[in-house]
Amino acid sequence: MEEEMQDLRELVLQLRADNERLRHGGAASPGGSGGASSASPGPAGHAAPAGATAAVTERLVVIPRDRRCPLFNGKIGISITEWVEEIQACIRVRHLSTVDQAFFIFDHLEGEAKEEIKYRTSAERSDPAKLLAILKELYGCAKSYVTLQQAFFSRKQQEGETLLEFSLALMALMEQVKQCAPDGLLNSEVLLRDQFVEHVLDSALRRELKQLVRRQPTATLLEVRGEGMRWEREGFPGGARERSHSLPSMYGLQYGVQGSSRPALPASPPSSELGELKELLRRQQEQLNQLTHTVASMQTSGPPTRLRRHGPVICLRCRQPGHFARDCEGERARAGPVAGPPSTVARPASSRYSEN
Repeated sequence: MEEEMQDLRELVLQLRADNERLRHGGAASPGGSGGASSASPGPAGHAAPAGATAAVTERLVVIPRDRRCPLFNGKIGISITEWVEEIQACIRVRHLSTVDQAFFIFDHLEGEAKEEIKYRTSAERSDPAKLLAILKELYGCAKSYVTLQQAFFSRKQQEGETLLEFSLALMALMEQVKQCAPDGLLNSEVLLRDQFVEHVLDSALRRELKQLVRRQPTATLLEVRGEGMRWEREGFPGGARERSHSLPSMYGLQYGVQGSSRPALPASPPSSELGELKELLRRQQEQLNQLTHTVASMQTSGPPTRLRRHGPVICLRCRQPGHFARDCEGERARAGPVAGPPSTVARPASSRYSEN
């Protein structure tokens, strides 16, 4: 800072010397031609004063206000990319020489960044381009090119994040990718726009933005983002009303436990989303009550009673009692009355139950 003040003092002294020299030069020029002018007096009968000529030759010098540059320490505060842009802008404003640029960069370092430059060679300390390259190498992005690409392509719009915030986050990630790219990115604008369109959270808006890109293949991210923000403010084309977040898009049919289907009960349109939510809860409670009642009735009722068989087993193949058809080794009998006790065959089951 003291060196800058000393430079300004020297500049002021030089401007004052130039001003005095111009004053003396303007005063000497009328004196040198005094011989010719004395022979022919002026209109007022005497020569013009020298002060008037000196006043005409005065100049107004404007010194621009200094651009303040922040200090860089490598740990906290401004990033290396932003600081390099600031330091280059300050150097352009001051019109410094190459050596003065190197000193100016060194004066705006502090902490470990200044210590790193102090122990470099004199050739590196006197070259401003090498100084900036060293600082970028030390305090640039530590992530690899592949990691930055993965972070960019996996970035999606978060819940509650606006389109503006999402686009700015993508821009920051793309800037890091371009800085670490070995040969640069030729289609960075297209990648940025497509990533924004593909990962917008709202499906309806995402569909509209894709249609816009198909109609205008040369549209940039800013144009697509502007259309998306306009559609959010004005509503989507077609005037479709957004559905309530508390209800599903459609009810469908609800089926009972016994298998009989019944449509959803028609209800009057509620005045607010709270009313819709209450109506939905009421219907769900009715279904739960019906399920509970059905399960309880199924548990209380026992299994159906089977009619107990009385009498011997009759084979359906040979018509003989005492075995089943699958175990029969005799010949197939002709169609006729089944052999067996006459009381068992003749009497129906109902008469046997009545006798008991």
